[in-house]
Amino acid sequence: MSDVIVKIPRTLTLPTALKLSIDLAKIEGARSITAEFGGEGSVEPFAMLLISSELQRTASRNSVESFTCKNHERMTYAASMGFFNAFGYHDTPRKPGDKNGSSRHLPVNILSCDELRDEAYSERTEVGDVVESRAKHLAQMLCGSDSGDLFDTLSYSIREIIRNVVEHSESEQIGICAQYWPTKSRVEVAIVDRGVGLRTTLQRNPHLDVNNDKSAVNYALMPAVSGRAFKGSRRQRGPWANSGFGLYMTSRICRNGGNFFIASGDTGMMLTKAKGGKSYSSCSYEGTAVRLVIRTDEIGALADSLKQYREDGFAFQQKYREIVNINPSAASLMLSEDFDISLWDKVVAALRRKA
Repeated sequence: MSDVIVKIPRTLTLPTALKLSIDLAKIEGARSITAEFGGEGSVEPFAMLLISSELQRTASRNSVESFTCKNHERMTYAASMGFFNAFGYHDTPRKPGDKNGSSRHLPVNILSCDELRDEAYSERTEVGDVVESRAKHLAQMLCGSDSGDLFDTLSYSIREIIRNVVEHSESEQIGICAQYWPTKSRVEVAIVDRGVGLRTTLQRNPHLDVNNDKSAVNYALMPAVSGRAFKGSRRQRGPWANSGFGLYMTSRICRNGGNFFIASGDTGMMLTKAKGGKSYSSCSYEGTAVRLVIRTDEIGALADSLKQYREDGFAFQQKYREIVNINPSAASLMLSEDFDISLWDKVVAALRRKA
């Protein structure tokens, strides 16, 4: 057993959080952990949520006797967002789960999946209805309004990610944190879970070749491709029957008006609007972590595009309906080219020859 000092970068951003996740996963046999911060610097919601999750998980995995922080005193923004309390350091004013944010920020909130299901049962309604209500509440807190393009985009995106966690991940909890910067015309929403991860979820579909995390993150964003709804499976019923469109629609919304990032296992993937706008990152995360970045100055055009995204998704679903064993390279290509319809016939023809 040893005393471990974890060096926390001064700037907490997506790249630094992913690198730290790999370092934390390597810690074994720690008796105590000291999180030594680099001082007051830039702090982003996704980084706070991912790092707090992995610091807490590292402490739990090692059954540490003590956990302390150093050089964190001036990090008032991170403290007000519930960052320190989220990983078990309680010498700060705000705890995760506090919902009294402002119209510009959403502190770290921890939602219980069982509580969402219990609420649906007690109200004799669908879990999807409860999730939708919660998503609208969170979106209203963040943008300060319960109507308009920004509210509609945020409530839809948050709803679809949370639904995906509740229905597929087997996670007990969902973490969410967000910030709206009006002067930068930018919103960032981070949502994480500690479920089984995308690869395990999608391996339930016998028609998918999901033998690594990179393939899983590609498949996860394809329309109508899921670990539950596939040819030969028992058809789901009801208004919230998941057709596998949630992550697909949300990723297209964000990449065409900002960017979209998803990580599971050892692979993270970023999608942007640029042609071929897809890149990978290394990480270590047991579960699934998502970051949505939306440019509010492009919300109007984005809202007008939603109908086209749906039409593209249904057209894709129709072409692939009778095809099994969809290979990961085809999924990767469609994501790289943002579902360029001109490519579909070539991809489908190649898949039919292999099927």
